[in-house]
Amino acid sequence: MKYRYSIFICALMQLCAPVKAQTVSDTTETHIAYGKQPTWAQSAAISTVKGERLMDITSPTVGNSLKGMLPGLSILQKSGEPGYDFYMENMFTRGVSSFNGNQQMLVFIDGFEAPLDNLSSEEIESVSLLKDAAALALYGSRGANGVLLITTKKGFHSSPKIGFRIQTGLQMPTIMDTPMDAYQYASLYNQALINDGKAPIYSSDALAAYQSGTNGYLYPNVNWKKQLYKNTAPLTMGELSFRGGGGGLNYYVMAGLMQNGGIYRGTDSKARENANVDYARYNFRANLDVDITRYFRASLYSAVSFAERTTPGGGGAGDYLNSIWTTPPNAFPIYNPNGSIGGTSLYTNPVANLLNRGLYKENSRFVQVIFGLQYDFSALVRGLSAKVMFGYHNFMAETSPKTRNYARYSLTQTGVDADNNPVYSYTQYGSDAALTSTEGFRTSDSRIDLQAQIDYQRRFGKHGLHAMFMMANDRYQVYNVRNDECYVNFAGRLTYDFDKRYIAELVASYMGTDNYARGNRFGFFPALSAAWVVSNESFMKSLAWVDALKVRASYGLTGNNQTSARYIYNETYGNSGSYLFGTGSSQSAGFTEKTLANPSVSWEKKRIFNVGIDATLYKNLSINFDIFNEDQSGILALPYSRILGIVGASYGNILPLMNIGKVSNHGFEFKARYEGKIHDKISYFAEAGTWYAMSKVKEQGEDVQAESYLYKKGNPVWKPIVLEAEGFYGVDDFDSNGKLKADLPQPQFGHVAPGDIKYKDYNGDKIVNENDAHPVGNATVPAWNYMFSGGVKYKGFDLSVLFQGVAQRDIYLRGASVYSFQNNGTASNLALDSWTTTNPNASYPRLSTVDFSNNYRSSTFWRRNGSFLRLRNIQVGYELSDAVSHALRLSKVYFYVNATNLFTLDHLGKLGDAEQDNILSYPLMRTVSVGLRLAF
Repeated sequence: MKYRYSIFICALMQLCAPVKAQTVSDTTETHIAYGKQPTWAQSAAISTVKGERLMDITSPTVGNSLKGMLPGLSILQKSGEPGYDFYMENMFTRGVSSFNGNQQMLVFIDGFEAPLDNLSSEEIESVSLLKDAAALALYGSRGANGVLLITTKKGFHSSPKIGFRIQTGLQMPTIMDTPMDAYQYASLYNQALINDGKAPIYSSDALAAYQSGTNGYLYPNVNWKKQLYKNTAPLTMGELSFRGGGGGLNYYVMAGLMQNGGIYRGTDSKARENANVDYARYNFRANLDVDITRYFRASLYSAVSFAERTTPGGGGAGDYLNSIWTTPPNAFPIYNPNGSIGGTSLYTNPVANLLNRGLYKENSRFVQVIFGLQYDFSALVRGLSAKVMFGYHNFMAETSPKTRNYARYSLTQTGVDADNNPVYSYTQYGSDAALTSTEGFRTSDSRIDLQAQIDYQRRFGKHGLHAMFMMANDRYQVYNVRNDECYVNFAGRLTYDFDKRYIAELVASYMGTDNYARGNRFGFFPALSAAWVVSNESFMKSLAWVDALKVRASYGLTGNNQTSARYIYNETYGNSGSYLFGTGSSQSAGFTEKTLANPSVSWEKKRIFNVGIDATLYKNLSINFDIFNEDQSGILALPYSRILGIVGASYGNILPLMNIGKVSNHGFEFKARYEGKIHDKISYFAEAGTWYAMSKVKEQGEDVQAESYLYKKGNPVWKPIVLEAEGFYGVDDFDSNGKLKADLPQPQFGHVAPGDIKYKDYNGDKIVNENDAHPVGNATVPAWNYMFSGGVKYKGFDLSVLFQGVAQRDIYLRGASVYSFQNNGTASNLALDSWTTTNPNASYPRLSTVDFSNNYRSSTFWRRNGSFLRLRNIQVGYELSDAVSHALRLSKVYFYVNATNLFTLDHLGKLGDAEQDNILSYPLMRTVSVGLRLAF
């Protein structure tokens, strides 16, 4: 891989050697940390996508719309459940550079930190991903995980422009496995009993009854998936916007709605007794810029989002999906002959859990207000300006659950009546309860941020200078957390260019936080970058096919202060044990130290080196390439490697976190886009990109291991350490007494028999145990991301497609849909090809009703290739001619049909969607919709 990687880079650099950056460089601007910059002067690694592009992707949340859009950004969607389909924890900038789970990137909306998941695509002007030290150093000890800059739409000087969009469609699971029927289940259960040396419990008559379905009460055959889930769910989105300006006032005002339904069957549409999953969000935004005088401007940007989430009261999405696999299809009928709810002492009724356990409702509100004053001092000092900005955001969520319980009944036939009809007796489990409603408060958080900034920008002949200095004070408060998080940041940027050919930039931040002990609260984070606009050199003028070429490089320091606790420089105490006093041995509760203090604890430090090329060729082909190397040190870890096990602190599990971890990370990003026309009638574009990142743990502070290969050190971050499967034990591996032959490695995971999984004795000690696990395969976060997109327009018609995929990624199957008969559950469909003496070449191990420990361990047997290629989006549209639109008194009328996640190529087949590493989560959704856009 290393050789192929090097060859690819060398070839690419040869391709890009005589190329250029952007002819519109003087007018095009890029959003950077706390400001904007002409694109030609940009020397940092930044990826950007326009908001209009995101509107082509049908997704209830903006975060999932970004898949494949920004080189360097990896996004894995773990669930498709409305309202719970996106989490920032599943987004990664340039792969993984720390083994800690606290790697959440920052999101800034119009320059102030705020959550991403309350926005709609309509209100977004652009999204930029900041990736290298030159782009991130201004965020000091908080920038190491990357930053997303969201810029919302603003007004501009023009006549009022009114936009309207409505889109509605249906969602369907991309893939959702179906449990086997009662006949298959009973047959396999008999087989498992025989494997265990027991007699089958299902007779041939019973098996025939399950097949025929002639007696659905005594021989039920319930498809729990069909009874719980529908095939489709609705999704509707709409926005109305007003934009324009004049007379010193520019404005953008937007109101939007989004309604996303769930796929549960039979629920109350009015959510009185029970509820489907449903997520409704209402967005309002008003961005105003007022020119008070020629030099003095005031800005007020405000956004409000209201959301309502409802879910069934009988459990979460995982509980329901799990229940269709843990409840056998022949366990009981949904409803008994007398109309009562079926069930047993062992199993509750999945349908009744959905319809008879009430509902959970949550109402939330998000508010962001930004107020700013900006003054241009050019009348006094040319190029000097200053601004003061105040930002506030608040999120609050309240709950309104309705709960109840129900009685379930198991039935037995006691005889027949005079008409030869069966007579049943019922045994009750549980009891009916009235629906009760409560109101509650779940959480709230707020952030107050004050920024003051001075800018100076001038050109002196061929010399350009841009200096910026700013101060930010940030306070973050979370409900039920005793102390607020506080930050203060002094930062600056100095950019110099000569003749728009040579650019040098120095950025630095001096940031402090209260989360560390006095003396360790402030840190200095510098970065230096440079760029050479090769295309502006005189020797390039003869190359007419080169429109722009720029070479960039940067190096610097940023940090990560996300920790699992506050004030870890202090020791912690808690209740533990008891003490005896007096002759009567009276007992009193004990109070002990839980964690030792570490007064020298600090933030993690990341040093980033980046080299990039931006080019435009033949006026139509643009190329962007970056190669990077990152070293993150001071990662918080427990210092087992530094504290011997015999020391009481280590033995008592009270060691403090220390800055001892180290991880290196390297990779590259490449993206190319070509735009063209055919006879001025057909316009088209083609775009492709790929990005790669691979990490390596250099130090993790691990405890002493029995074998050298058990250490995570030296491996990629989160690379699995698992047992290696070597097929199944055969009959010849056992002696006449059924014991594994003595000359074979002896497994320590319980009883084994022919057909069980055989694991490699990795250390050769003739014993197979946890010490034989070793690093195998790839992590869940992909090393490779890639995308292909293209589009064509002809007259009023247009077509666009986007493919997105990942590679070099593994997932591990687990849970009730994969393991058979465990915890009295049903059997996996994989078990239809389970091992028997007559089927020794099976793909699934021996079935058992009692032996689970050996076969259902984390091992390479359950490893699957997690790579996939998805048709992320396809859209076909038609815009009415100007004559027709004007006759309708409109400036634009556009109809379109859109499909998202239309098909996927992966290695899981019917088991589930490969993007989800847990296939027992609410399925990812395929969406097909129609829409209308109007402009007035």
